[in-house]
Amino acid sequence: MRQQISKALQRCSEAIRNAISHYNTQATALNPPRPPISWKDIAEYSFLGEFDLLCHSCADVRDNNWAKPTFHQAMVKFFKLQCAHEELIRVSVEVRRLWTSIHEEEAHIAKVIDELLISDHLLASELRNQLGRGM
Repeated sequence: MRQQISKALQRCSEAIRNAISHYNTQATALNPPRPPISWKDIAEYSFLGEFDLLCHSCADVRDNNWAKPTFHQAMVKFFKLQCAHEELIRVSVEVRRLWTSIHEEEAHIAKVIDELLISDHLLASELRNQLGRGM
């Protein structure tokens, strides 16, 4: 799970870094100024309770439904389900690519055997026998 989160963070790292920069700019402009956050801080957060910046907001977001553990777990499962749907689409594409590759390889082998029939009939016959057995 941590590896998946790490990969997702890497894909979104530029947007996250921009958000951190924007937050730090706004946090220093507040009276009193709020502490800045770094990329390392974000990478170490594991749940909303560790986001100190949420505690400094005007409204306490910890009372919202999405911040409660049960809702959080349901959202995590929902997003995993969304990722599974995306994976199914990706697998579908890969299956087509694999089928095309197999088909092209079979056509190439048939062409090579036909060419060998002219130059080396015995080798062509052996390859055809091997192909018939499933190599």
